[in-house]
Amino acid sequence: MVTLYKTVCRLQKAEFEARIFISLSVVMVISLLSFLCFPSTPMIMVISGNWFGWSSELSMRIGYLFVALLMLMASLLRISAGSTLTSVKVMSFKVRLDKLVDSGPYILVRNPIYLADFIAFIGFTLCLKPIGLLLPILIYIHYSQLVAYEEKSLASQFNEQFVNYKSITPRFVPSPDSIYRFFKCNNGFNINFDGFRHNALFLLFIPGFVVSAITGSLYHAILIGIPAVLDWAVIHTVIGLPSKTLQNKEVSPRPKAGLLRSKIFSDILYAQCWEDPAIDREAFGIRPDDEIFSITSGGCNVLTFLLDDPAKVVALDINPAQNFLLDLKMAAFRRLQYNNMLQFLGVTASDQRLNMYKELRPELQKNSRDYWDRQHDKIRKGIIHTGRFEGYMHMLSKWFRILVGRSLFRQLFEAEKLSDREMLYKESWNNRRWRFFTGFFLSRFWMTILFDKAFFAQIERSVSFGEHFRRIIEKAITKLPVRENSYLAYILFGNYYSPDHFPPYLRRENYEIIRQRLCRIQIITGNCESYFASLPENYFSKFNFTNIFEWMSLQAFENLLRETVRVARNGSIITYRNLLVPRSRPENLAEWIKPKRRTAEKLHGRDLSFIYRAYIVEQIVKKDVL
Repeated sequence: MVTLYKTVCRLQKAEFEARIFISLSVVMVISLLSFLCFPSTPMIMVISGNWFGWSSELSMRIGYLFVALLMLMASLLRISAGSTLTSVKVMSFKVRLDKLVDSGPYILVRNPIYLADFIAFIGFTLCLKPIGLLLPILIYIHYSQLVAYEEKSLASQFNEQFVNYKSITPRFVPSPDSIYRFFKCNNGFNINFDGFRHNALFLLFIPGFVVSAITGSLYHAILIGIPAVLDWAVIHTVIGLPSKTLQNKEVSPRPKAGLLRSKIFSDILYAQCWEDPAIDREAFGIRPDDEIFSITSGGCNVLTFLLDDPAKVVALDINPAQNFLLDLKMAAFRRLQYNNMLQFLGVTASDQRLNMYKELRPELQKNSRDYWDRQHDKIRKGIIHTGRFEGYMHMLSKWFRILVGRSLFRQLFEAEKLSDREMLYKESWNNRRWRFFTGFFLSRFWMTILFDKAFFAQIERSVSFGEHFRRIIEKAITKLPVRENSYLAYILFGNYYSPDHFPPYLRRENYEIIRQRLCRIQIITGNCESYFASLPENYFSKFNFTNIFEWMSLQAFENLLRETVRVARNGSIITYRNLLVPRSRPENLAEWIKPKRRTAEKLHGRDLSFIYRAYIVEQIVKKDVL
């Protein structure tokens, strides 16, 4: 019984800490089920209006206005409760026990924030199909568990004071007595900036549903309202509180950039490479005596370079998790047969990945083994899907399917003529919803939140992320080969289109070649400058820098190029990419580094990765030691 009690306590604690994600997930799942599985079923508000003899149009107009009223009630209650409780407590991932709050909306009910959310969710339910009735039921069950966990801690801390408060104040539903006491109190509604800023997630839905009442389209309420929800989610889960609001020692403020950087460099950012190795291989013209330097990233391109029979490939990454990923991919090549390797990596389905990992484990380096022993969820999922970037792509894919439709993806990949794809993009893809989506979700704001702002520090403020991504996606769909494009397929479908169009390192005909040459790969964890400083002159003949120069200052970029010239052989080739920051060798290095612009432009025109604005190919011509 003691063990069971401890297990229940741990589960309640985990549910409380993940409450934001659970609530949003429930809303998203029920909403998707509602509109994807029951597209022809009328909304609950329409069904309800028909009971009164109203037309569908009138039912929606009155229904949307009623939902706007519910959003107003929920917003006032939540903002007032947040102003009373303070954001320190609202945002905490622990139950805050420094003071028992029993004023303001906490006179009305013991859990006014949960009540406010519940009122808003009832409003959302009216906009869904009948299956949407599950939403308030599931949310109520979830909130009941949260309240039980919170109140257990409060009762332990405040004893008789909490018992007395609990005896006169309802949990969720206000009583006549609590309503009387609430309105009798002079400070029942107390709203300040702190409470408004951190609890206004439903506020934009008020004008949103008013607009929907006029237009008859739920889309407008979502379009207007969702930015406030996203802003709230970011504040709670990423940005955190300003240091001046942190009043309890349990909360330890950390700068946003530091937090993001620690996340990025302590776990997998890219589970796959998002640079097309075909253009690097052509630019390099790899020979048997070549020793290649490459940024590890997802490890795919390091493995692909083995197909050209180089003497050695050094894979370096500042992020140890990227190197652990490559180490595990190499172990899969060594120990598993081809089909099993695809299953383990996540290319094809399997429920045996943990058993496969046990077979691979002895092949791993110690640090890598220690890392993967703690990552069973990643292994079950398939390791090519476990990067932060891939998670972002999966999220975008879900939204793409809602905005554009999965059937359109298939039509694009099955279209034989370029003109057919151009027409599909123009008529069915490039609409207002798509332009809003790219302008918001692919904006500088979200990119710096999801990744490290250092990656984008060198980008001019005038650069439009959304416009750039719209252009490159249009290029991928209407100008480049589609079926052969594993990058586009993964973004749209969440996996590769077919075995005939896998990335080169995953193709059956290349499996044995790579397997036999794995011993030529050396994995290094660290930064380029320090590693190059440890090498003698004339060491490497090819350099694949991906796009690491993009987030360096100009001075750091020049310093690294100077050290690159020192460790490079005469005639060495350098390749790298520009996403949003223009980088090419500085003029004061023109004597030693010569651009190969025609080659770069020709190859960039065939770049299936398509996300980069420019591809740079340069050659080192050594005369004097720098």
